[in-house]
Amino acid sequence: MTSAVLRWTAEQLKRGEPPWWKPIAAAWDKRRFVAWTEAWGVYLAALHYEALSDAECPLVPYFPSCGGTAEAEPATGLARFLAAPPSSFFDNLRLRHRRTYIAARAPLWMSPAMLFFQRKRRLPYYLLEVNAGAGLDLAADAIFKTKGFDSGLVAARIGLDPEPLDTADIGQRRWLTAGAWPDLTPAIAELDFAIDTVQKACAREASFLQLAACPPEKAPAFVAKNIPSDDPGVGLLVFNMATTSRMTDAEYAAYGEAMAAALSPWSSRALWVEAEHVRGEAFSTTLQLRATRYDGPAPSTAVLASVDFEARAHSHDDALAQKFLAAP
Repeated sequence: MTSAVLRWTAEQLKRGEPPWWKPIAAAWDKRRFVAWTEAWGVYLAALHYEALSDAECPLVPYFPSCGGTAEAEPATGLARFLAAPPSSFFDNLRLRHRRTYIAARAPLWMSPAMLFFQRKRRLPYYLLEVNAGAGLDLAADAIFKTKGFDSGLVAARIGLDPEPLDTADIGQRRWLTAGAWPDLTPAIAELDFAIDTVQKACAREASFLQLAACPPEKAPAFVAKNIPSDDPGVGLLVFNMATTSRMTDAEYAAYGEAMAAALSPWSSRALWVEAEHVRGEAFSTTLQLRATRYDGPAPSTAVLASVDFEARAHSHDDALAQKFLAAP
């Protein structure tokens, strides 16, 4: 069904400029799209959001997430919807960022954290994610209950995002759900379970999750200003996923320098973990798990694992990870 939506949209644009395209283009006029998938990802999320928000939306009969039939051809529903979209559709196209929760990727920070802070140092640490959305990845240990992982060492869970999503707000929860393709109902079920788990944890402990408005490029400045490095009894893990791969080489170089300036005072107590696509590869289908530490004369980085989604292959070097993350 998702492919059918994109196919219909592309076919309409190939025939000329349909009436609905001009306001969409106007909504995107001042936006900058980096990844080739970003524009159509926001477009699909905006469509999905309207179907989730309005039972009378013409898209509802075609979206399985709303009880529709995936096999039905959505052309009629799309034409009806785009003939008179609500203003919220264009607001979302203009302002919002698509945030996706993928259960298989959420725990990627946990193995480096276990090796670096738990097994090698027995050191409590602040956990901070850049572009965190609703902060669900930060609670991966609570969602998945990983054997041997000591959640008690996580001193705080801090999520930074240009527009943090509060899952207690039904509108913001719908936008988070809209980030999943409407025919991927198992993924939506995993998202709902993660949200429910985090909400229960927050009900037990109000400070379980802390979200703050902050764009990615200002994350190092946030760390330097708000998280003191002078307590030798606590460390810091900074994590980002599908964030820095959207930066240009110059932007990423500046970001790395800023991160080094913010984390170097922590020395052997700081770790920067990235789950990002390979830089320099056009339309990269390989996700790398990279770690950077700051206890030498210069930051040192190692690729701990990689996954090639197109080839359906993965690689990891346990010996390298053990050595790189070992205590000095």
